[in-house]
Parts: sequence; structure tokens; C-alpha cells
Amino acid sequence: MIDFAASRRLVPLVLSLFVALATIASASKVETWRQDSPAAFAKGKKERVVVSDTGRIRLGRMVEPVGALDAAHVWDLARAKSGAVYAATGSSGKIYRKTGDDPWTMVHDSDDSQALSLVAMPDGRVFAGTGPSGKIVELTDPKTPTSQIDAAVKYIWDLATDPAGNLYAATGPTGQLWKRDVAGKWSILLDSKHSHLLCVAVGPDGSVFAGSDGEGLIYKVTPDGKTSVLYDAPQNEVRCLLVGPDGGLYAGTAAESVGGSGGGSGRGFGSPMAMEGAVAPGSGAILTAQVPGVRPGDAPAPPGVGNPPGGTATPRPGPPGENAVYRIGTDGAPREIFRAKALIYALALSEDRLLVGTGPEGIIYEVRDLGRESAPIARLDHGQVLAMLGSEKGDVLVGTGDPGAVLKLTSGYVESGSILSDIHDTKLVSKFGAVSWKAEVAEKTSVAVQVRTGNVGEPDGTWSNWSPLLTDPASAKASVPLGRFVQYRAFLKTADPASTPELRSISLLYQTANLPPEIARIVVPDPAAGEGAQRAPRLAVRWDANDPNDDEMTFSLALRKDGWPDWVKLTETPLTEKAFAWDVTAIPAGHYRLRVTATDRPSNPPETALTRELTSDPFIIDHLGPSIGVATAGPGVKVTLKDDFTRIVKAAYALDGGEWVAIFPDDGLFDTRDETISIAFKDLKPGTHVVTVRATDAAGNLGTGDAVFKAP
Repeated sequence: MIDFAASRRLVPLVLSLFVALATIASASKVETWRQDSPAAFAKGKKERVVVSDTGRIRLGRMVEPVGALDAAHVWDLARAKSGAVYAATGSSGKIYRKTGDDPWTMVHDSDDSQALSLVAMPDGRVFAGTGPSGKIVELTDPKTPTSQIDAAVKYIWDLATDPAGNLYAATGPTGQLWKRDVAGKWSILLDSKHSHLLCVAVGPDGSVFAGSDGEGLIYKVTPDGKTSVLYDAPQNEVRCLLVGPDGGLYAGTAAESVGGSGGGSGRGFGSPMAMEGAVAPGSGAILTAQVPGVRPGDAPAPPGVGNPPGGTATPRPGPPGENAVYRIGTDGAPREIFRAKALIYALALSEDRLLVGTGPEGIIYEVRDLGRESAPIARLDHGQVLAMLGSEKGDVLVGTGDPGAVLKLTSGYVESGSILSDIHDTKLVSKFGAVSWKAEVAEKTSVAVQVRTGNVGEPDGTWSNWSPLLTDPASAKASVPLGRFVQYRAFLKTADPASTPELRSISLLYQTANLPPEIARIVVPDPAAGEGAQRAPRLAVRWDANDPNDDEMTFSLALRKDGWPDWVKLTETPLTEKAFAWDVTAIPAGHYRLRVTATDRPSNPPETALTRELTSDPFIIDHLGPSIGVATAGPGVKVTLKDDFTRIVKAAYALDGGEWVAIFPDDGLFDTRDETISIAFKDLKPGTHVVTVRATDAAGNLGTGDAVFKAP
């Protein structure tokens, strides 16, 4: 058994992990891995702890078997005035009784296959309802014969009583609510349009509530016999009702699909076979009583996002299979206080908290503060939680299906539990610093943490051992090796079953090994690729660069012309952008290379900052126009064009100051840096003339030449 040290209440527990191995030579900025949400904690492996929908980790509740029953389902539970507990079962229709620590004894073996409902009367009598022949059985007086409410009643889905001793029955398949007065006479309170009324409850003022299949209606019948629809749920089946101490009504739904009509997911209608099939026999795991509370490593995630304080007054149609608990106050206003993708079969109150029993995964949820927070508190090795019965001590008896059993959910918490986090990938080999967490730690409770590291994504023999258990927030020290991957596990413990620590968040600081920036390429525009449309005095240079550590980077540029002995710095001030508008008018024309130097100094101290350089491919700077030679040739001229760096793209001439006339090379193409053009003048008047020639290269540079000649 691990020994935990007791901790203070409402104090953030902070402890440091000092690395005992060699430190990383160059380091980057400190990063934080933080987990503080239900989604983050849900990725971890939980043992005997639960996570609420507000992201609080608590110890799970203890669950103990209560004797052994030979049953497929325990449909209902009741506690008589004497303290004896009764269990109605299927699929053999037997009813059992348990007194104190004695084993279960069978008190009724029905001709029906299902004993569906139970109720304990104020005078000490206990009644049961059956199906599929709809019998009423008084269990406390075996001499009393079974009776049938009406020939049309086949299923007694639920029973309730009021303080005066009247008995109420929700029935099917004609959807009727019946009342049996203290004299034993039955009468119809409500004859609904539905096939089945599945549940019934009585309010403190004597009003009777019933939930239906088909449309998911909640009916209210006042003591004077007036009937109204109290609420129309978005789901098509209201499965369970519970009246709270303040008179508020809780209603749980169990519809396999939202809306529509029909029996939904109920206990089954029409025949015993349909009833058996409705609860998905075989979907649950076999009971393992030695596992208290939560199935190790398989605690469920919280049921979706948390509701706003006090629930939500706006009914929300949900996806298929999503059900809810609604609370209808004494003012008649409904509020949704819980939602889960599960079938809600049973409700119970434990102290000031609402318990919600569900299927098909046998999860019991706890709802606090009218929907401010909810959490799974136990996952049973049974498919359905079909009935729950509270006690004054705070314990809750649980009737299950798949297989049938009676368990006790105690009011106390398990002694210890843990959460093993998912694996965090720091992307690079890292050293790890402070681990901190926030927790509400009551007296006799504690939280402790361990950490381990590795360099492969799944823990194996190459991973480090777990660090020593860290419990003292003032002086906790541990040694964990460098690694790329890290994992923690947190332990929660209590020495007081009435208290549990609450872990709210956990953080781990780490620093990755610093790697130099990376420069993928340098892009310099090629002036030779232009068409000479205009001369560009600035060259738009850019480069692709990134830092493996996501450090901030700055850049510097240097220039070198072919033939120069060394590099010349191009920028005095470091650049923060990955581009530079370079004024090339003050640079001699020629063939150049550009060098980009990147550094992560903004994110690292000088002694650990790293740099990376990349030199561009050769490129041209050209701001010289073509040279032009003009020589007379007969009745015309011969023009020779030459450019040192880029091809010539166009030329024109003007005679005697006239208009410019486009001219073309003798071979018809401007495709080289050297071109020859012959110009013949027709009908030239005798005398002296002047011809001016201009030419443009691909970089947009303009050159001119001229010649004076005399025409014969």
C-alpha cells in the first residue's frame, strides 16, 4: 500500500522535478503541458476515480453486492416499514425478500414471467405488480389472493402510494392510471391515448404524476381529479419519476430515438418476449463483486458538456439515444439538469445529490446543485441499472439487469484511486521541470503524483522508471531522464469515507533541446525572365524559414559579387520578416549570390542561441541598357545590339526625329543578348539624315544609339 502524506485544504500543490542526468547543451523556451478539462482527463486511464463534466477528478463510490439472486433482471426494489427489502425480478416472475444480514428468500413465485413493480404502503403492507397478465400481489399477507385491476390491464409498470394509503398503478397496454382506495376499490384516474404509462409518483399535495411512452408526456392529476399535461419531453419515453423533498418532480427519459411514436426503448410491450428483448440481454458484463465501485481503467467520460447553473430551461432535441433528466419545480417550470447518451431507467436521491441509473453500460451518474455539475460515480458489471432505493443513511440499493443483482452503493468513497494520463509528445528531446496541480484537499485526504519519460510513443522497457512518489509540496524533488515523451499518474486517497480530494488541474513545465532554425530556400526574381515592360529599381527577395522549437527568429542578409574577395553586409538592422525589398540601383550590375542568416536569439540567451545560413543560387543585377552600334549600309543602316546580362526584347528607330518604328532582328526573333538588325530606307530624299535607335533588355533597361549619313 502506498503511504500518502496528508495535505492542506484548498492549497495548490507545487513540486519540482530536477533532472539528475546531463543537461541539454542548448535550450529553447519553457513550454507547459496542462490538463484541466473533462476532454483532457477523459483520455487517461482511470481506476476508482471519476471525472465530472466540469473537469474535477474525485474518488469513486463503493459498491458492494447484497446477497445473491437467481434473476435475469431486478425490475424494482422496495423497503417495507419493518426494514425488509423486496426485489421484483424477471424472467421467472419471482419476488425476494431480505431482512438484515439474512440471505434473500423467495416470498412469491408468480404465474407471470415478470414481477415489474413494488410499493411499500404506510401501514406496512407491500404490493407488487406483474406482467403479462397484470396481477396485483400483496406480499406481506400470503393469504391474500392475487387480483387483477381490469381484464384490459396486462402490465403493472409502476406502483406508488400516498400518505393516506391509496395505491396508484401505471399500466399498459391501454395507457391507464388506476387508483385503489383504502377500501380496496379500483378506479381509473387517467385513460390516456398512449399504449403505456410507464411510471407514477405522488407529490406532497396529493397530486399524482404519470409518464408515458409514445410522445414522452408527463401527466398531472390533482386531488380534485383535474388532469393536465405537465410537460412534453423532446424524447418519446418518460421512464422514471421521482418527487424531491421540496416537491420538485424529476423525470428521466429512455428513448432510443428522439421524437416519433411507439414504445421506444421501454421494458417492452405486447408480449413477454418483446419485454425481454427491450433490455438488450447479454449486453452487460458478468458481475465481479470484488471490484468496488468503478470498473478499473474503464470509468466513463462525463456525459457531454456541462449544463449552465441550475440546468437549462430550454429543451434541446438530442441525437438518437440521447436522454435527459428534467426537473419540474413547484411553479411548473421545467429545466434540463442532466443529459447523456444512455437510457435513463432509475432515479434516486442521496443526501443533496441526484443519482441517475442508466443502460446499456450500467453507469450511475451523480448530479450536483440542480445540474451545475454531473459525473459518473460507478460503472457496474451489469448492462442496466433498473431500480434504485435510497436510505436514511445515504446508502442506495441498486437493482440491475444483465445479469440481475442487488448491489449497495454506499455513501462513502473508495479508499484510493488513480488516473494515468495519456502520452504527451514534446516533439523533441526535453528536460522536465516543475509539476504543479490544483486540488481541493480535505482533512485525511491527499493527492500525489509520479512522472516517467521515454523516447518512443508507447511506454515499454526503454522508458524510465516512475519517479518517487511526490507528496510534499514544499520539498518534493524527483529525477526523471531527458525524453521526448512524458506521462504522469495522480493518486487520490482518503482516510475518511465521507470525504474525497478533488483534483482540478495538473501542469508540467518542460524545455526542449534547442535546434537551429531551418532555411528551406531563397527566392530572388530573375530579371531575364521579364519582358522589359518597366524597369524595377527594387528586387523583392524572400525566403522560407522555420524554427523546430517555434522560437522567434531574426534574419540578416549579405551580398557577394563574382570576383569580390568577401561578403558585404546588406542589412544593419536584423529583419523580422521573411522578405526584403532590395534597392538595387546603388549596386553595380553583375552576377551575385545572396546569403541569409537566421538566428533564434530573440527566444534564447546569447550562449544558447543558434544560427543557420543558406546561400542563394547565382542571380543577376542588371540596370545597364544595351549598347547600340549603327553603321551605314547602302540606302540604309545596319544596327548591332549587345547586352551584358539579359536578352534584348525590343527595338525601334526614328528617322530625322520622326515617329518611332518598331524593328526586328534579321532572324526574326529577340532571343539573345546579341542581335543584328538591317534597316532599309525607301524613297529617301537626297541629303544628310540622322537615324536614332533605341533597344530595351528584359530587365527594362533602355539603350540608345544614332548615326548621321548622307543619301546620294
